[in-house]
This record gives sequence, structure tokens and C-alpha cells, in this order.
Amino acid sequence: MTLNKTAVSQLSLGALAVTLAALVSPAQAGVVVGWDFENAAIGQISGIDASTTSAGVSNAKFNTGNNGVENFGAVYGKVSATRFFNSSNNTPSLTFTLANAMSDLSFSFTQFHNHNLGFPTSPQYNFALQINSGNGWTNLASDLIASSASNGSTLSFDLTSGLGAGTHSLRWIGYGFRSGDNSNTEFFALNNVALSNHVPEPASLALVGLALAGVAASRRRKAA
Repeated sequence: MTLNKTAVSQLSLGALAVTLAALVSPAQAGVVVGWDFENAAIGQISGIDASTTSAGVSNAKFNTGNNGVENFGAVYGKVSATRFFNSSNNTPSLTFTLANAMSDLSFSFTQFHNHNLGFPTSPQYNFALQINSGNGWTNLASDLIASSASNGSTLSFDLTSGLGAGTHSLRWIGYGFRSGDNSNTEFFALNNVALSNHVPEPASLALVGLALAGVAASRRRKAA
């Protein structure tokens, strides 16, 4: 089969379109704000800056509740660790401000916890993820199980209604302990905490259009 120059040009443009679209695909749309805690000091409890922020995000801070950042070794690196984890004061939390409303969001985190015999955490307990956008705390997810089987697991939740412009806070609370109302010295730890946007930003889509237009114009000049 023989292809003429026009067909080759169309194929080249199509290939470029696929390549550029992949660069801004939903899977790679990116983190809006996130914490991997590698920028925090060991033992730092509050005021931990986000490790990743996108345009339009400000005042992004993380608070471990107590205890502070610990080093979980070469595999996991630094994590937020909360001891005496409960539903009131020893609750890890974060806050950030959005300049503009955003939709199609998800929130994810990796969790770690220990459950030594004789402690309130054995064999398991519950925790919830809550959000506050200015009207009080509400559950984003509740009755999650902190058990030995879920150590090091990653959870993800969709924010189906998106988030409006303004300040938002999220926190984790613990409850349902075998005894008492906290985890005692057992840790509830978090890593790779991230709010992500699955939709390519308008600027990225515009970049694809400009690139394609530029290639098309170049090919027209060569044809002339």
C-alpha cells in the first residue's frame, strides 16, 4: 500500500495528538495537593508543608495531632505518626485553600498501624475520614477497619461533589477500641496523602491544541 504525503501528514498529526493527549490524560492529571512528609523534620508535629501543590492551592499544612513525623525505614521513608489516636484531640489533620472550585476529585492515603496484644488496638478498631469545608465535620468515609491485615494499605475515596473555592480541612478520627477511647502508645501512621484531580486542566488541553495547530501550519508551509 502506498501512502501519499497528505495521508502521511494526517497519520503524523494523529500520532502527535495521541502522544500529547497521553501527557494530560486523566491518569496523569496529577496531584492537587499532597504530602509524602520527606520535607518534614523527624518529630515535627504541626505546620508540615505540602510536598506537592498545584496552581491555585495555598496555605497547605498538615498536623500529626501529636508524636510527629517518624522514619519508617528505607521502604516507606518518613510518615506522619499519631499515638493516643482518638476522636477528639489526637487526630491527624490537614488544611488547604483553593482559589477556584474543582470537580472530579479523589482523596487517597496509605495507612499503617500496630495492634500489640494487651493494647486497646488489639485485634482491631475503627477509624473515619472526615471533611470540613466551613460547616462542621462530616464523614467522607466511616467505620473503616484498622486491623493487622490492612497495615500498609492504600485507600482512595471519590469526592463526588467536588470542592468549592475556599478553605477545606480533612482529619482522621479513631474509635471502637477494645478498651478506653484511644490507641494508647500504638501508632496510627499515614503516608502519601493526596488530593488528586482526574480531569486535565484547561491549560493542558489548550497546549495540545496549540501544538497541533503549529504542526499543521508547518506542514502547509512545506507543501506550498
